[in-house]
Amino acid sequence: MIDFLLEIGFEEFPPSYLNKAATDLYERIEELFKRERIFYRTMRKIYTSRRIGVLVLGVARKQKPQTIEIQGPPKKFAYDEDGKPTKTLEGFLNTHNLKLSDVKIKKTEKGEYVFAQRENPARDTEDILYYEIPKIIASLEFPKVMVWNDSKIRFPRPIRWIVGLLDRKPLRFKYAGIEAERYSMPNFHFSFNPIRLEKPREYMNFLRHGGVVVDPNERRKIIKTRIEERAKELEGEPVYDDAMIEEINCTVEYPDVASGEFETEFLKLPEEILRTTLKSLGNLVWLKGTNKFICVFNGKRKAEENVSLGYGKVLKARLQDALFYYQNDLKQGIEQMLEATKGMVWLEGLGTVYDKSQRIVKSIKNFESIPGLNIKVLKRAGELCKADLCSNMVREKEFTTLQGIMGYYYARSSGEDEKVSIAIREHYLPAFSGDKIPESKEGAVLSIIDKIDNIIGAFLTGQKPTGSYDPLGVRRNAYAIFNILDKHNFDIELLPIFWNHLKLFNGEIDRSLIQDFLTERFERYLEELGYRYDEVDAVTCNTNLNVYDARLRCEALKNFRDKEEFIQLVIGQKRVRNILKNVKELGAVDAGLFEKSEEENLYQRGKEVEGKMAPLFPEKRYLEILKLLLGLRKDIDRFFDAVLVMCDNKDLQRNRLALVNFINNLFLKFADLSRIVLEGEKKEQAKA
Repeated sequence: MIDFLLEIGFEEFPPSYLNKAATDLYERIEELFKRERIFYRTMRKIYTSRRIGVLVLGVARKQKPQTIEIQGPPKKFAYDEDGKPTKTLEGFLNTHNLKLSDVKIKKTEKGEYVFAQRENPARDTEDILYYEIPKIIASLEFPKVMVWNDSKIRFPRPIRWIVGLLDRKPLRFKYAGIEAERYSMPNFHFSFNPIRLEKPREYMNFLRHGGVVVDPNERRKIIKTRIEERAKELEGEPVYDDAMIEEINCTVEYPDVASGEFETEFLKLPEEILRTTLKSLGNLVWLKGTNKFICVFNGKRKAEENVSLGYGKVLKARLQDALFYYQNDLKQGIEQMLEATKGMVWLEGLGTVYDKSQRIVKSIKNFESIPGLNIKVLKRAGELCKADLCSNMVREKEFTTLQGIMGYYYARSSGEDEKVSIAIREHYLPAFSGDKIPESKEGAVLSIIDKIDNIIGAFLTGQKPTGSYDPLGVRRNAYAIFNILDKHNFDIELLPIFWNHLKLFNGEIDRSLIQDFLTERFERYLEELGYRYDEVDAVTCNTNLNVYDARLRCEALKNFRDKEEFIQLVIGQKRVRNILKNVKELGAVDAGLFEKSEEENLYQRGKEVEGKMAPLFPEKRYLEILKLLLGLRKDIDRFFDAVLVMCDNKDLQRNRLALVNFINNLFLKFADLSRIVLEGEKKEQAKA
């Protein structure tokens, strides 16, 4: 066994690119080893701000041999009447370098054919890596790239060195005009001398001596530990999240910490402004409620004092700017900001930000059925929710993420109801996957309406999502709407609300485009909750997108689907669907035309179940409804065993079809059980 090391060294990478680039490289190399049948014991992902790579231990020197089966011509063309090889068979043998003794006859669905086995010789791992690694590097994708030398290779930053070491031997492939060697580079705060590597297993220790912790997981742990230790010394609570730690992790190679202070006058600023200001400088962590901060830096501990002084000066200037913006905004007042939104374009052709807030207010009537909703608070919050977009603070680039939050503070300072201020603050939530959702009902509804407006606006301006293209975050907005409706148990149908809101715009659009998009996201949301695709399909095939209701129905199906009587019922519903597939214009059931007791019994049981189900639907008691429907199974089975539906008598046939349709409609009130996929049945068959 041998080891393999690949390291691509470059000038400092944008932090937002780094983890994904390293992960993509790791996954592509992992796939290469699997595809080429190269055995290895462990593979480790490597990245710092100036390098990405993989370290693979326990690698086989050769790929695993492969025996493949080759299909030749049909037997009748391979041998003549005397059983001798034909020219067709001889051509097959010559093409694949085979002997007649290598051939055997096998039966297939299409008849008897000639087959032969051939063993592909195992290639050297070195040869495979030499040719494939440059292709993998070239396949990496980035949002933005640059060209820096005559090779015309595109990469986010200039590549300065490549380590390609297999056992003790450099691979010496070339990429971007650089030959892969055995020399890596240290942290420039420690040394400028290249680090010579004799073998891959030396890599992590040698780089550590050069001031580089190459394992991102270890580096992340060091960062957290040192922040917590320094915070304990300073008797403060550090304010950070995992995303912030990961960003810091992508900017340092050998993390250490320094601490400093800023003037207490800046504590007048809201907590969010302080935190955002420190975060905008890269590696600063605020100690909550204090004028102290911790800085994670890349270098030796002796630089701590200079780092603290340097960041302290820059931070003071930024905080002075923030305080200036904030105080001016408070003097201006939220009403003046609201007036300014009349001159701020929202989306080209769709009016101003003020127009958007007016649509939000008008759409509130669609949610008046929600119990406990304060309509007065909601309307006022709707009027003011976009006002802070015209504040000095939010207009400043580094503080744009505080939209809504600043609106909360400006509304409070202007004497608005606290509930109004909270709704303004919450209406941008959730801002990303995993973010918290609005806690207040008013904030939740305001967020939903705002996102409905965003989605319709995107479609009207031709910016609907396609593939990876989603400039206005339409998919994220749709998911957020479903999440809010679900978590707040809002029992409302979303699709009619969309059509009512669409009327508030001047433009026209094919509604099916929006409906298809919403339905697809709706189904995906339910599947991500853990429901099977066929359960979701059965519930949502005729829906107006009531998330809360659909989830309860899916839950009932999930609890019943493994019961034997449920499976038999589904089989019966599939039979019903096939009978009714091409039937049109079914009238009412005429009990006077029943000839057999099974018809009468099924009809009476159906009417009984219909009556018992009616009061259960408003209360969402779907488990009880499903039990009632399951109780019809025996009557349905007896009906189909004793009654010929498609009989010659047209009046009887029509009446029996009407009876089948009546029973089918009882089930459709809950779900289309014919769409449930049973074991051994394909998805396409269930929908056919």
